[in-house]
Amino acid sequence: MCVLMLQACSLSTKPSTSVNIPANLIAPCPALENLNGSSGQDVLPWAMAVVGRYNDCAQRHEALVNTLITIGY
Repeated sequence: MCVLMLQACSLSTKPSTSVNIPANLIAPCPALENLNGSSGQDVLPWAMAVVGRYNDCAQRHEALVNTLITIGY
C-alpha cells in the first residue's frame, strides 16, 4: 500500500495552460520573391522588399517568444 502511494505522488504532471496566441504571431514568414535581373534597378527594390519582410517576420517572432516567456512556457 505504501508503494502505491509513493508511485502516485511521483507521477505529477505539469498543469496545462491554455493560451490564445494571435494568428498573426504563428503565421509562417512569407516566401521571398526571386530576384529577376542584376542591375541596380532590379536589385534595390528587391532588397528593400526582402528587408521589409524580414523585419516584419522578426518582429512577429520576437512577439511570440515574449508571449511564451510571459506565460512561463
